Amino acid sequence: MERTSDQTTPPPRSSIMDLFNGIIQDLKSLMQQEAQLLRHEVKLEMSKVGRAVSGFGIGAALAGVGGLFLLLMLVHGLPEWTGLPLWASYGLIGLALAAIGLICIAKARALAGSVEAMPQRTIFSMKENIQWIKENMTLRKI
Repeated sequence: MERTSDQTTPPPRSSIMDLFNGIIQDLKSLMQQEAQLLRHEVKLEMSKVGRAVSGFGIGAALAGVGGLFLLLMLVHGLPEWTGLPLWASYGLIGLALAAIGLICIAKARALAGSVEAMPQRTIFSMKENIQWIKENMTLRKI
């Protein structure tokens, strides 16, 4: 006759090494996610830098090329239409082109000012993760 026991055997416990390995894997996964967020955020900021640089370049090129071609074309036509001396025509056209160029440069400067040197979302996320780890480690010690 077989002997049956009312006692059941407890389920096998995870060893401390299994627990430690799980924590390490979670931390590894978390760091990979943080690195991916960092790459994405840096890529976004570099895109802003590229747009700002191209804005400066376009503004300068428009001011320069426009200054050369329009200056020569309009300056010589203005005295015929208005009776102004040639030197006054050069001054008016130069002033208008300089104003357009400065407007383009001011817009590009404003865009360049919005570029974040530090990846803010990544830093915030890492601080939250560190806080969570600290809280959970202190709870387990108790």
